[in-house]
Amino acid sequence: MLDVLIIGSGINGLSAAALLSSKGKKVLVLEQASAFGGAIRTEEVTLPGFHHDLFATNLSLFAGGGVMAALKDQLIQHGLEFVPSGKPYCSVFPDGKMVGVVMDREQTQNNIRKIAPQDVEAWKALTVKLGVLAPHLFPLLGTELPSIAAVKILFKAWRVLGVSELLELIRMLLQSSRAFTDEHFSSPEMKALAATWGMHLDYGPDISGGALFSFLESIGGQEFGMVLGKGGAKVLVDALCGLIKSNGGELRADTSVKEIIIENGKAVGIKTASGEIIKAQSIIANVNPALMPALLPSDGKLEPAINAEINQLKNFRPGLGTMMIHLALNELPHWINEEAREFNYVHIAPYVDEMALTYTHAAAGKLPANPTLVIGQPTVSDPSRAPEGKHILWIQVRVLPLEITGDSAGIIQGKSWDEIAETYADRIIENLETYAPGLKSQILARKTLSPTDLERYNPNLIKGDSLGGSHHPAQFFFLRPMPGWIRHRTPVKNLYLCGSGTWPGGGVGGGSGLMVAKLIS
Repeated sequence: MLDVLIIGSGINGLSAAALLSSKGKKVLVLEQASAFGGAIRTEEVTLPGFHHDLFATNLSLFAGGGVMAALKDQLIQHGLEFVPSGKPYCSVFPDGKMVGVVMDREQTQNNIRKIAPQDVEAWKALTVKLGVLAPHLFPLLGTELPSIAAVKILFKAWRVLGVSELLELIRMLLQSSRAFTDEHFSSPEMKALAATWGMHLDYGPDISGGALFSFLESIGGQEFGMVLGKGGAKVLVDALCGLIKSNGGELRADTSVKEIIIENGKAVGIKTASGEIIKAQSIIANVNPALMPALLPSDGKLEPAINAEINQLKNFRPGLGTMMIHLALNELPHWINEEAREFNYVHIAPYVDEMALTYTHAAAGKLPANPTLVIGQPTVSDPSRAPEGKHILWIQVRVLPLEITGDSAGIIQGKSWDEIAETYADRIIENLETYAPGLKSQILARKTLSPTDLERYNPNLIKGDSLGGSHHPAQFFFLRPMPGWIRHRTPVKNLYLCGSGTWPGGGVGGGSGLMVAKLIS
């Protein structure tokens, strides 16, 4: 019999499989799609030779995380190669101004001084603050919540930081991005620089909880840079799969799980869509929590109280939607500020009020007129992703409606993404053209992936939510995904849950896979 069966091959499922197989566990990973990796896919979707990360691209969390620390040598042996970037991100504004963050404190301060000299001291103070908080925050991100270990970390933080500083941290956890940036910066450019990172997750500027991510990511870019995968993010998936196989583990693609088998109140195996039954001592579901009720029996095999807890997961809320646009380019965009050509991410929001309007419109079902754009230029650091002299652009459109009720600009008709995706992508390219004149003439090919397409690729990306569930405080930290399903355990014995719908949330980190592997091993 198998020791562990894992449903789903996202970064957390593969991380758990790699760690457990390295401990001698007999592991099987089942994936419903034709390729492993979940939201990590690298494909030639525009033209031959142009390698696009379809969804996730930034591997910084994994590179600095616990799975990499535990398996570094083995993963490198199986082909894992990172490409670091010392110029991780910048924000470009309509008047041609640009603020670029680089892995050099003095240079970043000089960049800020050109645009917002009055905010340099605040940036320096926040840099110091991250240095003070990092030894306490980062261990917490890798620890089960709630747990005795987490209490020990918080107690140590209290001893080192003191009551006032700890209360300031708690205050930041509850702040919105707007409140945080208003408190620390005076220029609209610097406020936007930080607040845009909240839009990467599910935090419009006025949503409680966004401050922490705006703080960590904006300053973290300066301190840690960015890490990409050589040739595409898929290099990480390939290395994990190679490691699992070398340890005697097995992976099967094109294998959909229909049901988790319950006997005497315990999970004992699964039944595939083809009718095959596979038994295992432990089951790990690398599955969006909202999809779990469909995998568990409702025929009286579980106690009524447990069934009630299972049904609660239907209330697990997705974040707002995302569109991905992939471009094969003849050359890099000629941004209105040419220095932007040197950065891996270019943010176009442009300002906090526009972000707030975008979020409000999307939440109300309206297509935003000028959504926040996260534009990846991976070939700046990794030219191997395109033919010599050519480039690719990775465009993430944040945020979009889960259900379309109309267009905030009153132009686009249609209520489904299949009807309007290309028309809306045209709007995005037109918006980009104002920041990068001549871009349209440089496009060799385009591939648009609407929120509906994201869910087609991966059912866990419900309605195009790329985050595995909203990260708002009501279902984050020790409440993720919700009471009764915390600490990667479930109400069903021998059944565990991992993925971005569990703590520590979204991103290519593998943190929840590491935690669930520790539980089982």
